[in-house]
Order: sequence, then C-alpha cells, then structure tokens
Amino acid sequence: MAESIDILKRLALQVRNATQEGENTAERVGRVLIGIIENLGKVDISELQNYFLRKDQPDYTNFLLKFLGGAEFGEFVDSLLAGKGAGIFPDGRGQFERLEVRGSMTVMDLIINQIQGMESDYSFAEIGKISYVEDYGDGTYRLTIEKRTDFDFMKFQDNDVCFSIINTLLTGGSDYYTSWMRILTTNTQDNSITVSLYPDSEVPGGTNYPPVAGYNLTRRGNSTLPEAGGFNERAQSWMLSSREGRMMFLSNVYKPILEDYNYALTIGKLPDIKALEKLPVTTNDVGIVAQTVIAEKIYQYDYNGDVVPNKVDRGPWSLATAQGNSPYRMVTHESQTPTGSTYTLLEQHTVYHLGCKWGCLVDKTQLEPKWNSPAWEMLEGDKNYGMEFVSSRGWQFFRGQVNTDITAYITYSGMDITDDVMALEGLEVEWLRDSGNIPSDNTWKPVHVDGRLNTLHLTNDDMPPEWGYKVRTVMFICRIFIPVGGEMQKIENYVGFNI
Repeated sequence: MAESIDILKRLALQVRNATQEGENTAERVGRVLIGIIENLGKVDISELQNYFLRKDQPDYTNFLLKFLGGAEFGEFVDSLLAGKGAGIFPDGRGQFERLEVRGSMTVMDLIINQIQGMESDYSFAEIGKISYVEDYGDGTYRLTIEKRTDFDFMKFQDNDVCFSIINTLLTGGSDYYTSWMRILTTNTQDNSITVSLYPDSEVPGGTNYPPVAGYNLTRRGNSTLPEAGGFNERAQSWMLSSREGRMMFLSNVYKPILEDYNYALTIGKLPDIKALEKLPVTTNDVGIVAQTVIAEKIYQYDYNGDVVPNKVDRGPWSLATAQGNSPYRMVTHESQTPTGSTYTLLEQHTVYHLGCKWGCLVDKTQLEPKWNSPAWEMLEGDKNYGMEFVSSRGWQFFRGQVNTDITAYITYSGMDITDDVMALEGLEVEWLRDSGNIPSDNTWKPVHVDGRLNTLHLTNDDMPPEWGYKVRTVMFICRIFIPVGGEMQKIENYVGFNI
C-alpha cells in the first residue's frame, strides 16, 4: 500500500513541475501524462479506497469531512419559490424542500410566512411532552416528561389540574380525545409525575381517556383551595383555542369542568354561561366576557352603523364643577365626506337642575342650565311654556270699585322665567279685552304699571259701560311673543271677571 501512495505522490510532483516550466510546457506535460498512464497499473485501487472516497459508487468515512465550498444534493436550483434539491453554502445558509426534526429545534431568529395557521390549542402555562407512560392501575399513572435539554426540568407541581389532547392522526384517523388528570406527586430527579385520572362524571364531555406517550400535557388550574382571603395563582391560565374559537384567561380553576366564574376574560365566541339565557345572544355570537372592564373610552354603534352617544350622568349641576378640573363635556368627532363635514356626537354629559335633566351642548361650558341657555338642552321635563296671572287685590269686585294690578308670569317646565323673558330683545306683549262689545273692545287701551308690559292696571274705566247690566263677564287676554332660536314662541292666556 505504501508503494501505491509513493507512486501517486511522485506522479503528482511531476505534474506540478511540468506546469511550472516555461519552455515546451505542452510537450513536457504530455510526456508526464504518458508516464502517469504507464504507472497506473502499478497502483492497488483496493488499498487506496481505505484512504480516498469513491466517486463511482456509494462510500463513507468515519472522520470529519469538510466541504469548504458548500454542498449540493440532487438537482439543486437555488430559489426559495422555484428551487429544487438541497444545498448548503459556505456562508452557513442552507436550502431544503422539507426539514423534519424528531427532537427539538433551537433557533436564534425565526423568519416565517406572514400568514400563520393554527388548528389546535395553545396553552400559555406549564407544558411538557409525555415520553413514557406507566400504568399503576386504578386510574393512576406515572408519566415521564421529556427533557428538551440537559438543563430542562418540568415545572409541574402537586395538585395541578392538567389535560392532554390526543389525536389518531398517526394511525390514519381524525378523532380527538382529551385526557384529564390531577398530579399527585412530582419527581424532579426522574423528571416524572404521578397522576390520577378524573372520573367520567367530572370531565367535559362525560368521558375521560388515559394519557398517551408522545403528546403534550399542560396545566389548566390547581385543585388546592386557598384559605379565606387567599389566592391560588396556579389556579389560573391563558388558553388560545381555534377549536373553541376564543382566547381565554381562566381563574379559580380547581377542576376540569368550568363554571361561569372561571371565565375571567374571553375574546371570541361567547362561552356557555348562564347570563346568555337572559340576553339575546348565543354561543355562536362573538364578543367579550370579562369580570372587570376598565376603559378610558368606549364607543358603541347600532345595527345601522350609527354611533350611539355615551351619556355620562354628572349628578346635580354645580358651578364649582363647571369651573373645576372636570368640567361638563360635549365631545364630537368631525369626519370629512364628499358633501362636507359631518359631526358625530360621541359623549354628552347630563346634569339635574331646577327639577329637570339637561344635556350639555357646548364643551366645557360654565353657563347655568336654563330654559334659553345655548349650552344646555332639556332632556327630561315639560318643554311647554305656560302663563299664570296674579291680582294684587284678588279677583272679586263690585261695580264701580275695580282697582287692581294683574301681572302675567311666564313659566317653562314649572320654572318662573318671567324676568328672563321680559328682558329679551324683540319681545312683544299684547293685551286684549273681550266683553262682547266689539267696537268698545277695539277702542280699549291697556295701562301698564311702571312700564312693565306684563303688568296691567285695571280700574272702573277698563270695564265696559254695560258691565253689571247687560255684560256679566269681561275677559282680558294676554299674548306674549318670545324670540327663541330665531323663531317667535307664542304664549296666550286670559283672566276673567264675573259679576
């Protein structure tokens, strides 16, 4: 064998020397090649295969083989979309059609397709893969949990409520089963747990199944009840389930079958809780169920897509509140449309004042809610105007002894607004007399007191001559026209005297 190696070395040296000569290079290389051919017969190929890899048949080596220029397998085409075969490059990049990992895979950075698919459950709690199952009988099992690394130890604890979803895909089936169990003891040294299966009557679906090696086991809760005022942190967990169509945060889970109070938060399809029996929704509807909701802003819209304003009750109106750090609000949103701007009412504060409920119209207004305030609208109360009369000397007089002042008071939802109304610019007040004597009534002129148009001074001269004889009743009619919102509100009433 040593002789064969020496021959190859000598031939290789001759080729190198021949290629380094500057004169008659082609002729010298030719002679060297003829010598190589003549000496190949002296080389023992069967001995050389112990030192060199074959290219004409399958071969192997027990030593490290370095591919400094990379490697290609099959008919390799370098393309992520249209490529084929497999390739490994000197820069460390590799390209394959399919990669199967029987153990664990550790990566520093994972770049994946923008669209992800999920057709199972994701548990955000302790989890471990069952590598071996030992049946102790009577529903008790010893489960060995697989160690993904040398320093990987399972984190399950005693009394954890756990479950494992088992499928029949490996045997060609499509059925799914769930195995529910409670951890009796844990053995960190062996990385194993001893569990007890729950009876069929205590699991969802009414049937429990034994654990199977190769499937993951995860915690849903813990069966240890806390002391009064205490809290069991292991009795809560996160779950993202494509089968159930919801994301859940479960709390106070002490057994496999969930109660209504366990759903601390669900997003997605509504869980089957008793509250649904009293609401116009089903488990097919999508929504949010939470034990506590704290939000700065909440927007609601109806089936037509129209925003439902949020009414915030601020209680009795207070000037101090209006001038303070938390004033009364009227929040709107402006959106641009092809026809112009559209304002949407998002939030309106309401108050109670003067026996009525008012809604804020001007954000952060300091004006008092009242009948003609531009900053408030009446939401609850009598929006009608009224007129009442007061006589300074009563309502009964003898003939020839009439002497009194009649004052008309204006009311709005029971509130006296006379002073505000009489101070309005553009206000009109009209007094008429109706005694049945039209010519006499038409010539009658009212007399006011101190220039107050709502106060009428009556004497014997204001009564018709026939009053007490042919005329038994005289009515004095008051009409007030109030300018409100660019329109005139008419208020009318009368007061009568009989004899």
